[in-house]
Amino acid sequence: MLRAAAKVVLNSALSALPPAARSRFKRYHELRYWRGVTRPIRHDSAKLEHERAHYEQFFTTFFGLAKADYAGGRLLDIGCGPCGSLEWASEAAERVGLDPLAEDYKKLVCDTHKMSYSAAPSEAIPYPDGHFDSVSSFNSLDHVDDVEATIAEIKRVTAPSGRVLLIVEIGHIPTPTEPHHLDETIVEKFGPEFAAVSLQTFGVRADHNVYGSMLDAIPYIPGRPGILAARLERK
Repeated sequence: MLRAAAKVVLNSALSALPPAARSRFKRYHELRYWRGVTRPIRHDSAKLEHERAHYEQFFTTFFGLAKADYAGGRLLDIGCGPCGSLEWASEAAERVGLDPLAEDYKKLVCDTHKMSYSAAPSEAIPYPDGHFDSVSSFNSLDHVDDVEATIAEIKRVTAPSGRVLLIVEIGHIPTPTEPHHLDETIVEKFGPEFAAVSLQTFGVRADHNVYGSMLDAIPYIPGRPGILAARLERK
């Protein structure tokens, strides 16, 4: 309870800062997190591949898809991080990781990626309408500056027959790096263009590992922090 109260106080204090200062604070803590992730794997290709191994599972079997479903398609991963989230999609025509910190990420992992990166905000995706067959946002939608603008851009750049894969934390207290309190109704904001063909909710493990919580199928308790996973397809 004390920790939760401390987060509320901290976020309230930070909200009073000028936008530029809030942005610097957020950038610092996002990079601090990824430095911790990448430090053990920076010069170790075997450990890097192990770190990447979970991505394919969450893009495929977790959502009832196969690697072949991505063959020849254009893929966009929003909030991709530096570890090569789309490296597994070798049969795709195009695979792009979008993150405002993409240029900083290049310094964290010494590796040649086959996917490309775009250092742009999710509120202004620099690609034309309907460009991507698959758009994903894994553990990133609650990190963006403007959720509704991001969703509008996701809908804009997804192809007429495309899909959206969403994994997002819900019900948590806003923090400087996760400034939004989202709930199960977030899926409705993708309508009327998109409808969920699968929707799952999970609880959060004590170590707050999002992907581990889903693999362990931690039960979700309504009203408590959790994780929502949805596969959406255009109607």
